[in-house]
Amino acid sequence: MMDPQNIAGRDGIFASDALRRSHAVLGRTCFVAVLSVLGMDASEAQPVPWSTTDLDLIDRAANRIQQRGDSSGFASWNTKLDELVFKGQRRLNVVHIGGSHIQADIWSQEMRHRMQTVVPGVSAGRGLIFPFTVAKTNNPWWYKVESTGTWSSLRSVVRTDTSTIGLAGIMVGTTDTLSEMKVSFRTDLFPGHVFNRVKVLHRTDSSYAVHAFDPDSTVMIERTVNVMGGYTEFHFNRYMDTLRLRFQRTDTAQRRFTLYGILLEGDDPGIVYHAVGANGASTASYLRCQRFVPDLALLEPDLVIFSVGVNDAHDSEFSAARFKRNYVDLIARVRKAAPDAAILLTTNSDSYFKRRIPNKKGATVREVMLELSAEENVAVWDLYSVMGGLGSIAQWQRKGLAQKDRIHFNRQGYILLGDLMFEALMTNYAEHLKRTVVP
Repeated sequence: MMDPQNIAGRDGIFASDALRRSHAVLGRTCFVAVLSVLGMDASEAQPVPWSTTDLDLIDRAANRIQQRGDSSGFASWNTKLDELVFKGQRRLNVVHIGGSHIQADIWSQEMRHRMQTVVPGVSAGRGLIFPFTVAKTNNPWWYKVESTGTWSSLRSVVRTDTSTIGLAGIMVGTTDTLSEMKVSFRTDLFPGHVFNRVKVLHRTDSSYAVHAFDPDSTVMIERTVNVMGGYTEFHFNRYMDTLRLRFQRTDTAQRRFTLYGILLEGDDPGIVYHAVGANGASTASYLRCQRFVPDLALLEPDLVIFSVGVNDAHDSEFSAARFKRNYVDLIARVRKAAPDAAILLTTNSDSYFKRRIPNKKGATVREVMLELSAEENVAVWDLYSVMGGLGSIAQWQRKGLAQKDRIHFNRQGYILLGDLMFEALMTNYAEHLKRTVVP
């Protein structure tokens, strides 16, 4: 799976009015469950806009978080969530890693919006972003990237290249002596994200300097270079909604600047939902990311979600044993970067080969992940079963939720995936509350 259509464009983001009018059905079910555990009357709550449509497509019984081994990791995530829900305190980081499903940032944006608004009165930052526009590939609609100069890119899916790549699975570079980049948020559909701290992840052994600037002279910016950490950090004296960066070569010792990602941070409590996705990425792709561990450690994740496996299952040389080994390695790398983080694997969405042949390897991926749950003590969200199993993507396409390639979803489909995953997480949290709060 290489670059899909740019499904993150503005027009028709929520093309179905009926989809948005039916928000209450799916998410409100799990929200009411949480409220009932907290002893609250659901009628007192403000409407929660969680979308759903055609529930006959969905195996509701399968829409849960499964834990076949030690569940203490996920219990720790729920305990941390308690501090946010009950006290309005704590800053939690979720890192969602995947391929083109995540690069488009519709599924993950739906999750981000739901998780960042589940507790009224708290806000959080945007987290890790990548300037995909500069790499000439589809950029999430929610933020706009403008740049000057000439840039080239490289993705971790290129097996023959050994260049250093970060957690994002893609990097951009320039040999221009001076170039600039501007990142701003589109607020048509969701609130923009503000920040007062920024880490620019980049190659630090080159003769380039990174500077942040702003046309407002009252904005004060403190700059620090962390050579060992691989980033330049900026502290602003106020919250900002637009980032301007300048990349300048300081001498002729080295002629290339390499950018791995931009981390937008703040100090407010809430949930930061980092989307890490690269078109065509597989488990092997992320194992080729040399900066995977140090970059992930910078994000200080409390929950890491892997939605990686569709591209593996579309490889003609797919091996269940190799796929499992790759995931064992990825899980080990997460635990090296963040020993206390909970880990959630999502089974593959159903897909077809060449639009005509159902991909039976999706069921194999599912079995491997359930084995990993028991052996590696990670949680699983069984998307494959939630969708309806083998051949179900054709049904989703007929219902206007998936694209003709029967691999990718359209906007409405990705929104529904986000709502379903959020429901599963919140139902799991409600079960936690029943065990720990209700006498």
